Order: sequence, then structure tokens, then C-alpha cells
Amino acid sequence: MSPEHIEEVGTALAHYRKLGIVAELRLDRILSSEEADAGQAAAVEAYGGAPCGYSIQGTTARSRRLICCDEPIFGPLLDSDVALSGTSFRLPDGRLGAGCALSFVLARPDPLENEDISRDTVSRALASCRPAIELLGRRVPGSMPLNAYTTTADFALSVLHVQGSGVKHWDLELAGVHVSARLNGQVVGEGDGGDVLGHPLDVVLWLARALLTRAKRSRRGPAPAFSRSCQDRPWKPISARLDRSASPLCGPRMRLAIAGHLRCEGSAMMV
Repeated sequence: MSPEHIEEVGTALAHYRKLGIVAELRLDRILSSEEADAGQAAAVEAYGGAPCGYSIQGTTARSRRLICCDEPIFGPLLDSDVALSGTSFRLPDGRLGAGCALSFVLARPDPLENEDISRDTVSRALASCRPAIELLGRRVPGSMPLNAYTTTADFALSVLHVQGSGVKHWDLELAGVHVSARLNGQVVGEGDGGDVLGHPLDVVLWLARALLTRAKRSRRGPAPAFSRSCQDRPWKPISARLDRSASPLCGPRMRLAIAGHLRCEGSAMMV
């Protein structure tokens, strides 16, 4: 795909996302990771909003099967599409469902100079953890194949990120926490921290390596992963999806509970 065509695809995706609609767009002509990354970058630039973190999808085996990807996908989390718990919002066309998530906030760059990146260094670099609800969707119809290229270019399926309040004592054994999601009081999804690449913090490690790989592909120099501290932005969330499956939205209120006592709420109004 030519650079001009990639730019057109990105502009169209941004336009459809702003309108909350689905339209025909030949994302199946994206045939490489490089083209998918470029399409996503063009879409994000055309859409606007300030990147304030990253959103990662497909971090459990089941969710990867649902989006037809062999490994997770990721894209920038934009401040215009981050909402606080209890916010009402209209659901766009093309919605796929909602997932439970942990949102990690970095207090400093990671790794520091001459520091190896590991679960230990990531843990020391984190400032806080929040429960979150992530809405996923597409800007193209269901007839368009789902794969790593089409999903990455399409904002990595991101629609809205609903932030809960900060979790106290979040440094408990994250691999053992249990998560349940309720829609209108009915449990529609459950999962455990260990479902997420073995441990939620390993998602942060995966992201750092994926950003390095993307930077090498684009030949732009060092990866941007964690290169700025929270002094530059008030928070930098990195979402680790905890759901075993995406839950179709068919009612007005969703509630997420982590370890049985932490809650994040979001309400949705059908268009």
C-alpha cells in the first residue's frame, strides 16, 4: 500500500470514529506490520487528542482468539477518549464489547539508564493501579476480516477507556486477583490476573518490547516506551485486559469488581 493510500485510510478511520459510524474501507489491503503501524499513526494524527498512555488488547488466549490475532495488539490511549467512573456515554456503531482491565500509571521512566527491564523494575517504576472498563469496537463492517493488521490500523480497536479510582495496596499478588464484570447486575465476564500473559505486569514488559520493535521497523530511533515520566503528563495508563471474553453491551450500566471489593462503574446510552 502506498504512503498516500495509507494516509487516506488513516484519515477515513479517524472520520468514522469521530462520527461513531461504520463504513466500507479496504483494510484488508494492509499486508504488513509496517503498513498497519503507519495506518494507525495516520489515524491517530487525523483524529486528534493527546496520547496519554497505551491500550493493549488480546492479552489473554481467549481474547486473542476473538480478535483473530496470534499476539496482543496495542495503540495510543487518547485523552479525549478517557472517562471517569460513572460517566455516561453514547455507544457508537461497530462496538464489539467491553473488557475488564487494570490501568497502571508510571511514576518515572522505565528502564532507567543502565537498568535492565524486568518485572521488578516495572514494579518499582509504577505509581498506581486503577481498575478500568475498556470498550472495544471497529470502524469497518463485520465483513472485513479481523487480523493483526486490520485491528492494529483501526486504533487497536479502542473506543473508550473508563477509569476507576486508585487501588490501595495494589502491589498485592496481582496474578491472583479475581475480576468480575456485571451488566445490569448480571455477571457477564470473569477472569484472573494470571490469565494476562501469566502476570499483569508482564503486559508492561511486553509493551516495552513491542514499542522497541515498532521503533526499529519505522527506523525512528529509540522506542518511545516510558521515555517520559509523569512530570510531563498527569498520568500514563497502560491497560492490562483481564477478561476471558468481551461482553456484548445490551444494557445501560456496567460494573467491574476486582478482588470482590474494588469497583469501577460506567453507564452507556444506546444510540
